[in-house]
Amino acid sequence: MQKLDLFILSGYFLISLILGLFFHRKNRSAPEFFLAGRSLHWLPVGISIMITAFSAINITAFSGEVFAFGLYALLSLPVFYLVSIPVKRIVIPFYHNLNVTSAYEYLDIRFSPAVRRLAAVIFIIWRILWVATVVYVPARILSTITGISLTGFIILVGGVATLYTFWGGIRAVIWTDVLQFLVMIAGLAGALAFVVLSLPGGIYGIFNAAGNANLLKPFMPFDLTIFSLDPRIRISFWSALFGTFVAFLTRYSADQMIVQRYLAARNIAQAQKGFTLNYLSAIFSILLLAFLGLAMFAYFSRSGQLHHHEVLPIHYFTRFVNCLPVGVRGLMLTAIIAASMSSFDSGIHSCSTVLKTDLNFAPIFRFSPRIVVILLGFLITLASIFIRNFGSIFEIANKLVNGFGTPLLALFVMGKFAHRSNSFGALYGGIFGVIFSSITIFGVNNLALHYYAVANFAATAGFIWLFSRLGNKIQPLTRRSN
Repeated sequence: MQKLDLFILSGYFLISLILGLFFHRKNRSAPEFFLAGRSLHWLPVGISIMITAFSAINITAFSGEVFAFGLYALLSLPVFYLVSIPVKRIVIPFYHNLNVTSAYEYLDIRFSPAVRRLAAVIFIIWRILWVATVVYVPARILSTITGISLTGFIILVGGVATLYTFWGGIRAVIWTDVLQFLVMIAGLAGALAFVVLSLPGGIYGIFNAAGNANLLKPFMPFDLTIFSLDPRIRISFWSALFGTFVAFLTRYSADQMIVQRYLAARNIAQAQKGFTLNYLSAIFSILLLAFLGLAMFAYFSRSGQLHHHEVLPIHYFTRFVNCLPVGVRGLMLTAIIAASMSSFDSGIHSCSTVLKTDLNFAPIFRFSPRIVVILLGFLITLASIFIRNFGSIFEIANKLVNGFGTPLLALFVMGKFAHRSNSFGALYGGIFGVIFSSITIFGVNNLALHYYAVANFAATAGFIWLFSRLGNKIQPLTRRSN
């Protein structure tokens, strides 16, 4: 790395820490630390929702997916709008009217404290694994580019994110998310401008090279197999539609990281406006990443360095970043770090909220919120150091989110709409749903990536229904024996 690149990266870290210090004085109570007194404007809330759901895995995986397989992943873009309908009309008003701090408080109201605690534990395990992965991926890239140790980068990212979250609470997390979004867009724009200006034909040259390699499929030429009902096809129209809908509904309805942003908004209308900004900015960012994948292919195709069957997309991405000019490389590296830190800070803050709100019965969780943030930051940093890949990065992203998140969605959906569901069914159905989801994640390899969400959601809902019926039969027998 050159001095200018280091200056950009160091400046980003410094501004993040300053934001944490700036908001330090406003966090004199738990409601302020967790929800900013429910006072935030829709603009930072919307950007924060988007960048929280985004991560360094999105930057590396989505561009790498397009680089290797074409534009099939874009089939899921309309789902952003489709899922916004129930989220804006049902989910956001639902949580605001409950006036809760944690999403899982509802499960206590609807079912029992045991179900609430189960959901809290599922969420924490899910997010620790997820955040550890999204820290590991960029650290590996940056370590390769700079020669700095992998462990050193992980400790740096985890340490800085933990520190400003410790100081500034949700305000620091949300406003650093805004900074991270701006850095990410600047990095992507700089990298794309470099390729456009360096290749003959510019934008046309990129699309021409991609078209010659069939990377504009399934749109050009149109691929009729996307309408196949075969669940083994990697990405089809149906898997992208239904699978992504369930995955997005999980993200925007049952994930405390996102729900906490709704609750931090001033009112329902502000949260709804923020959500609209979220999906518009997400679509824009994904289109940029898709173009980046095509640009990377055109760049390496022009230089004669393509070896599709020998090198994974992540290695091409690393090479590409290393080829960027000074300054642009610094912006791109900072964008990767920023996307990683947006997931890290949101993860430790939302997990600390859940620990303090939903699991406060245990003495270890009765520390102040800031101490819990420090403990979680240390734990996730440690997990990031030891985590290892179990598939491509794109597969990790889909399997982790769709595997551990969808059982939570099933608990909420069955609680809200299946009126005969009971505490017994929710508790044991949730447990068996997580077991089933874990088996599908690690044991089923020939299923379309997006169908993991559908399968795990349906199975958990089925278990809840089954155990609820068993509970209705067991409880009368228990009363008689007493």
